[in-house]
Parts: sequence; C-alpha cells; structure tokens
Amino acid sequence: MFLICSSRPMSTIALGRSLQADTAADIPPDLRIPPRPRARHARAAPAVREPAWREAMRWSLLGLTASLAAGEVALALFGP
Repeated sequence: MFLICSSRPMSTIALGRSLQADTAADIPPDLRIPPRPRARHARAAPAVREPAWREAMRWSLLGLTASLAAGEVALALFGP
C-alpha cells in the first residue's frame, strides 16, 4: 500500500508503525467507527391492503396529470 505524501508515493513500511495503532485502545474515542446498529424493533403488523377504488383513483389521477402535462407541452411547442 502506498500513501501520497506531497508529490511522491511513499510506502507505509518506510513510515514505520507510527500510522498504525497497536490496539484499539490507541485510537482516540472520537475517531473510532461506531458498531453497526442492530435492529431491535418488533415486527410490525402487515399493512392493510387498500381498497380497489383507491388504487383506481390513484392511477386515474396519475393518467390525468400525465395527459395535462402532455397537453401543456404540445401547446408550448405548436400552439399560438
């Protein structure tokens, strides 16, 4: 492994052990990487499926919005 010091690459072996910590106690607490958090939440109840009419309304609104946007673009390109 090489470190870039100024403009010349320098081997970490040439630097000695000054850059390496002997034990975890040598690393200051503010520089340590905290352990990965563990999931401690209880399993949530499965989500209630939405009624079919609500999903139909969602797709209808999506289609209406896309149609409106396409109409605005068409007017901007070819309109008066």
